[in-house]
Amino acid sequence: MNKQSNIESDMLPFTMRELVSMVMQRKTLALEDALYYIYSSDLYSSLLDEGKKMWYLSTLSLYETLEKEKTEKRKQQENDPKRLLFEVFCIENYREIKNISAKETLQLFSEYDVFGFLNETFETLHTQSTTYILDSISTYIRNKGQKR
Repeated sequence: MNKQSNIESDMLPFTMRELVSMVMQRKTLALEDALYYIYSSDLYSSLLDEGKKMWYLSTLSLYETLEKEKTEKRKQQENDPKRLLFEVFCIENYREIKNISAKETLQLFSEYDVFGFLNETFETLHTQSTTYILDSISTYIRNKGQKR
């Protein structure tokens, strides 16, 4: 690892600490909820991208970027209730078939970006059987896990 990469990886926890604190305060969220709020965002992925140098931004700028992203996602979901229904359908059926809690399912879906997968494949996937949909999700998670 080069010197710059070490500096960036060393700075990320400090940047995240400040951002988590601001999210907890402004959104009145518990620590776990604030962490999920941030770690499930595109902003977090951008923070990990060394080329973007997002961790140089102020905490307020990062927070505003995060809020803009979340607002846009909410608007998209509100404008397409079919996709929201499909995501809830997938969560509930996956939870039931795997015999895990909704919280565990959400964590798994977030960790492996299943929501992104569902959004990308919505047009085809939502017309399939429940078994096919759940098999597709399981295969997607398994393949993502192998890449790590």
